[in-house]
Amino acid sequence: MFGTYEKFDLVRAPYARRGSVIYLYEDFNKRGLLRLGMHKSGDMISGTDFLFDVAMIKNGAAVPYTYFADAGSLKLSSGDAYIEFAITDRRHLRVRGRGAGARLTLISTNPLPPAQSPEAENGFEPTPGRALRGIYSKPSGGVEADFGKYGRVFIKALAGAFHYEAPYSGYHYGSLSYNFLPDVVTGVFDAALHEYDGEDIYPYGRYEPFEQLVADNIADFESFKSNYSPVAHGYEETANYAVWTIWSHRVDPRGYIKSPVMILHHQWAIVAASWQQSYNAMPMRRNLKEAWRQICTMFEYQDERTGRLPGMIAYSGAVAGLQPPFQGFALEFLLRNAGDDFVPREECKKMYPKFAKWVNYWTTYRASNLGGDVTEIQSPHESGWDDASNFKDGFPASDPNTMAFLVLLMECTARLARGAGMRKESMEWLVRADRMTKKIVDDFWDGEKFATNVKGQPVDSMSLACYQPIILGKRLPKKIIDKVAERLMAPGEWLTEIGLASESMKSPLVTFGISFVCGRVVAPQNMIISVGLQAAGKHKEAAEIARRYCDQVKKEGVILGFAPYDHFPLTGEPAPDQPRPFATDGWPWNSWSANCFMTMASSVLTE
Repeated sequence: MFGTYEKFDLVRAPYARRGSVIYLYEDFNKRGLLRLGMHKSGDMISGTDFLFDVAMIKNGAAVPYTYFADAGSLKLSSGDAYIEFAITDRRHLRVRGRGAGARLTLISTNPLPPAQSPEAENGFEPTPGRALRGIYSKPSGGVEADFGKYGRVFIKALAGAFHYEAPYSGYHYGSLSYNFLPDVVTGVFDAALHEYDGEDIYPYGRYEPFEQLVADNIADFESFKSNYSPVAHGYEETANYAVWTIWSHRVDPRGYIKSPVMILHHQWAIVAASWQQSYNAMPMRRNLKEAWRQICTMFEYQDERTGRLPGMIAYSGAVAGLQPPFQGFALEFLLRNAGDDFVPREECKKMYPKFAKWVNYWTTYRASNLGGDVTEIQSPHESGWDDASNFKDGFPASDPNTMAFLVLLMECTARLARGAGMRKESMEWLVRADRMTKKIVDDFWDGEKFATNVKGQPVDSMSLACYQPIILGKRLPKKIIDKVAERLMAPGEWLTEIGLASESMKSPLVTFGISFVCGRVVAPQNMIISVGLQAAGKHKEAAEIARRYCDQVKKEGVILGFAPYDHFPLTGEPAPDQPRPFATDGWPWNSWSANCFMTMASSVLTE
């Protein structure tokens, strides 16, 4: 799948496995250099003390290598020699080699300012061994290292030899390298690396043959693929990459995380976002039980007093912030495409009060003075449009996008109430949903677009966000549906060769640089709007948008956002060079983009 001579390498995509925090990637600036990390601390790779350079060693010296990776393992080759990594879902990886050894060298990408650096105060520069707190041999064999907040690492040689170098100056470790050496007779080495947290454990015992571990990994991935419906013809290979990305970003319960979730990135944003969990559910139409569990995941962290859900969760706890109430959109999509009988009565009884509290959080703590359950948001992140131009006049803002999500959430809450045998409550929720829909149409549609309102005035904006209430589908008047479809398909504005741009090409605010949704062609927005057009009966338009975006993913990979042009169409001026990969840039492969692609390729394009 990924390799030196493959269609995609590991510069943008991390190499990982379901259930593990371990990942490998190719350095952005030093091509040909792989690095190994473990993300449970939450540190981004641009500011961590806990990364290892991976070197292939012959006769004591590092040699260049090429690599190839699939779901089973990652193999580095140099001539007839190789080393191979296989990650497990049991908090360890195995590494073996023939004809060469391997060296893992601890590095730091996060130098401390002199005022914070005890090394600098003593006349020394910060060192790459700063994360290391202690390293020692275990009586029963193997070596354990304590890395403080990053946890512990235990290494045991199974064949060949292992040793480490960690010079200690009296108050800190200057460096650390792990060295795996082939047996002098067989030319082979094999070792296990375990990662764990603060507990005192001996995490080793029987190890299966390496080939069995590789086979188990492949089988696990193939089993996971069965959750997804077939994609449209021509996108099968891309779907394999997309599902692999979702699989490899699915983490097990640990720390604050109570049940399996999909994190956004391994190297950058090591969080499970609230609305992302519902993205993950939408293409899982062959495992509706798991899809429903994904939609419900964030309710495990619901504030019992207010009904609020956290914006994101990480191993260390909830992350401040609030994200839009996306659960209704995802559930409505599944109900529309898979029938309405996959949520059993006991689940309706369990989840109805949680959904009701979540709706009421918004209509209580984000209530405007306009009545009819009309809400106002306090930051752009509460809408999902982090830097869109429809928020240029500030906050609080009454945003029809967020209210459209609430309409669908109310309707799904009504569905749960009905499934729980609460018909009166079900009808009350439907009345509220109808009333809010009417407010959105009457108060926020200006004849051309849905306008965000700040201090009683509509915001003059050319954002794609102005058309996202199309997710209400046929609940909207036909004239509005027709106008939205007409505007979105008009040449030279939002529709580009690679999908819908998040800001009109005629807008003076459009940018393709570091921004998230002020010009780039971004996965979630293309998925949301194409699904909305489909629900509204505009199947041709929905399919055209989805096809353009999916073609771009097929070409460039499972990336969050793309610059549609290398110049600004409004002025003809060249667009600034795209920045190198980092957390908020569009480069990194991530699970958001993967499941958005799968929804479009398996549903919007297959009608």
